[in-house]
Amino acid sequence: ELKLDTRSTMKLFAASLLVLFTIGYVQADTFNYEFTCVSGGSDSTAAACTVEGEGDTAELALAAAKELAFCNSPDNDVVDNEYATYGCGACDPDAVGTCEQCAAYANGAAANDCNTYADPLVTIEWKCSKNGTKTECTGTEISCFGPSDTYDAEAEDADATLVAGGCGVCDASYDAADCTACHTDMCNNAVRVASIMGPLLALFFWLH
Repeated sequence: ELKLDTRSTMKLFAASLLVLFTIGYVQADTFNYEFTCVSGGSDSTAAACTVEGEGDTAELALAAAKELAFCNSPDNDVVDNEYATYGCGACDPDAVGTCEQCAAYANGAAANDCNTYADPLVTIEWKCSKNGTKTECTGTEISCFGPSDTYDAEAEDADATLVAGGCGVCDASYDAADCTACHTDMCNNAVRVASIMGPLLALFFWLH
């Protein structure tokens, strides 16, 4: 008789657990949060995105869904980045270091299309003048530097590197009035010629 009572009690207990589990499952709620992300490349358009959240109430389910709302895009600090996708969702773990993600709901408000398109950083080649000779340059933006047209390139204390010119922008150590940068192929050739011819022309007129 004792065994029978124990079995009955266990069955009742198991049935109670099943009922509680069923009630809890039924009460769990889901919510589909809709948002948009930039999709495509330079001709990007807004793509419709949906993410599902779950919670004990509709309000909690909505909050959970908003926390899962992300847009992804290439990391545009990476030069020649092979990842070129714009779209819905967080970055894939395999894309760490090349992909960026942003929250499509932030600071209590929707942040649709947070993955704004940006031109990728691509390695390009160009030429600058260095000591009057064409020099091959590589980088992400065309830049050449050289002495400004007011810099005395013939002075005894003239900076040889500045007078020579070359690839890139003016070094931070140069006075802004002494160095100039330009952004087209071989653009510093004319600047260098002017910096050298200026003092020579002045000497010529002084002699006359």
